[in-house]
Amino acid sequence: MTTREKIIVSLMIVAVIYGAYIVFFAGPREVVPTRESGDTELEALNKFITKVADKTKKGLSPKQAYMLKKAEQPWQRDPLIQIAPKMSQAEKVARQPLVLNTRLLYTGFLQMGDKRLAIINDLEYEVGDKLEPGGLILRNIHPNHVVVGSPVHKNKKAILPMEEIE
Repeated sequence: MTTREKIIVSLMIVAVIYGAYIVFFAGPREVVPTRESGDTELEALNKFITKVADKTKKGLSPKQAYMLKKAEQPWQRDPLIQIAPKMSQAEKVARQPLVLNTRLLYTGFLQMGDKRLAIINDLEYEVGDKLEPGGLILRNIHPNHVVVGSPVHKNKKAILPMEEIE
């Protein structure tokens, strides 16, 4: 056995002996409360009980009685249900998503100086051009997508991604 192994084994034996001493001989010690600390805690508890008893003798204030009365009544409606605000017909139409009536394929992008062209359904378009008789307008051209929108509602937009056709 090497010196290193002897040291490890001896440390292990010391640890086992110490553990056995703690478990069998040095049991939990009981804390004996002193008379002074118990008296102060008892006095504090008695003061608290006296204060609670005095407040219950006086009764509830009008505000507390009202809150208790309201808390006991059943709810008229569930407070967790969110009610949508009332909207006019124009607002409802404006919030509906843009629906494309035809299949639009963005297949190409050309840039000559400041001028950008998008190839959609094999035709070239610039920003502001109408795409179909229904009236979609090309709002913006990017190399990887184009933005088309409704001519009536400025906030209704759709994004067409670039589709590479082989």
